[in-house]
Amino acid sequence: MDSAYPGFITDMVSEEQIRTTDRPNCMLCGGQGQPVYSGQRDRLFGAPGSWDFKVCSNRECRLIWLDPMPVKEDLGKTYANYYTHAAHSSAGRRVGLLKKIRALAERGYWANEYNYETDSNPFLARALGGLLYLSPIHRREADAGVRCLSALPQGRLLDVGCGSGEWLLEMRRRGWAVEGFDFDESAAKLARQNGLKVECGSLEEQNYPADYFDAVTLNHVIEHVPDPVHTLTECARILRSGGKLVLFTPNNTSLGHRLFREYWRGLEPPRHLHVFSMPSLRRALAAAGFPEMTILPFIVTSVIYESLLLRWGWTDFAGESPRNWPAWGLTRLFKFLELCLLPWNPSLGDCVIAVAVKK
Repeated sequence: MDSAYPGFITDMVSEEQIRTTDRPNCMLCGGQGQPVYSGQRDRLFGAPGSWDFKVCSNRECRLIWLDPMPVKEDLGKTYANYYTHAAHSSAGRRVGLLKKIRALAERGYWANEYNYETDSNPFLARALGGLLYLSPIHRREADAGVRCLSALPQGRLLDVGCGSGEWLLEMRRRGWAVEGFDFDESAAKLARQNGLKVECGSLEEQNYPADYFDAVTLNHVIEHVPDPVHTLTECARILRSGGKLVLFTPNNTSLGHRLFREYWRGLEPPRHLHVFSMPSLRRALAAAGFPEMTILPFIVTSVIYESLLLRWGWTDFAGESPRNWPAWGLTRLFKFLELCLLPWNPSLGDCVIAVAVKK
């Protein structure tokens, strides 16, 4: 048995059943797990099984995790109908004027804040980009567009869990020497068809050289891995001194989680194995060799919107489903409320961005 999966493994009753292993204690601090949600089903993608969440009893940690948890060998079954690793084509889509202005403003912001070149209308782009400093939500979304990475021509960039590689293509256009990998072979194949260097498997299986990358990013990946500290430690090993690790993940102390509870989109059993709070994420990064980090709240429209739909009993909204306008209107109001509250309590953000630099 893999050492990352201590405990009892259930007998397989059928090919579709997902085998599990007991996880009674917090993998970060050893605190006892307290039941928080029981009998949860995969409402979105139909993975089999009934799932229970526990929360760490240590109030300075408060990690949430699945107990029992899928074994490593069966994790692929939880993604059988998953949609995020397909290529998303924008061909034939009309782009409205407001979206064009927003895109130009983001390019200007990236030029102002991160030293990227603008491909057209540089003066106008930089002027519009300056306006984003007045809008915390749009500014944070623009930060996420380049994952808080300053321009570094031919700097080596690795995206962990890159899917079909669309973001890597954008970063390659901005001058980075990009690589990626994903557990989904179909996604990796799509990425390679676009000329990207993308492998399949886990981070540890890639055997990257030590001190090799200038930046490593994990966009909503860390909640999916069975041993987050081990994964982050490998990120530290392959980063050069001064290299930057950037990750995004749901925040289990968010206002949305407090309101929507078991319907909160950030839980997503059984694919989200660990759901972090700001303190538990800080603890994980420190244990992996990143003693100094910045952790920022991030308002994510889709998390609020999809939590509302789940609470109302809607489950068929992945991909290109028509927008539910009442839910969308309430989402906008919720975002405004969250924005007002964050200066007093940053832990209420739907997600967090963690930026750590290797010493």
